[in-house]
Amino acid sequence: MLLKVGLFLLSATLANCDPAGHHWQAPLSTDIRSPCPGVNALANHGFLPRNGLNISLDQFITGVTEGLNFETNFTIFAVAVYQPFTTTGYNNTLNLNDLDHHAIPGEHDGSLSRNDLFFGDNHSFNPSIWSTVFSHFHNTTTISIPTAARARKARFAAAQALNPDFTPNLNASLNETPLYLKAMQGQDNDTKTEYVRILFEEERIPYKEGWRRSVKPVTLADINQLMLEIEAAT
Repeated sequence: MLLKVGLFLLSATLANCDPAGHHWQAPLSTDIRSPCPGVNALANHGFLPRNGLNISLDQFITGVTEGLNFETNFTIFAVAVYQPFTTTGYNNTLNLNDLDHHAIPGEHDGSLSRNDLFFGDNHSFNPSIWSTVFSHFHNTTTISIPTAARARKARFAAAQALNPDFTPNLNASLNETPLYLKAMQGQDNDTKTEYVRILFEEERIPYKEGWRRSVKPVTLADINQLMLEIEAAT
């Protein structure tokens, strides 16, 4: 009986641990990170090089697939957008902080968790900004499309009111929400609020809380469709 109980507890513990070889580790002071919490979480778990430097397209494809199960075409498209702004000295690699560049279509004013470039730092997690977004999710166990749309719209409007040099990029702003909704949905039917909080605040994939990556690859079409639904809800 004791053996059965022990085996049950062991299996339950293993089920709620990070995958072998992909334990979460906070970045060292010498490690490079991006303005994207999802990409940072992949690096913090070792799905991408933990130092954040000289990452090839193949490494991005493997890391994003193994970590979040986003399809290859999505990753190729995303990396192609950033490629012209690489600072590695090679056209076929990127450093994670290359994603900071304000001219990149994916980097935009009104981020859900970062300040605008006008204020000097569009890279670091900003707890004050994130708290205004997360306030829309309080007392909810899952995040619905209408709720996510309201949070995005409010943050966009607040940034626009504060930043005299605000550069509207509605597509990029709308795209940010489907990415975290789909990534943190995983194998669940809905996106759990706690998973999203952990992703943004800790830049950690919430394995310990029960998240598991989607069995079916997340496609570029999935993201585009959800973006249209966010726009409609807005």
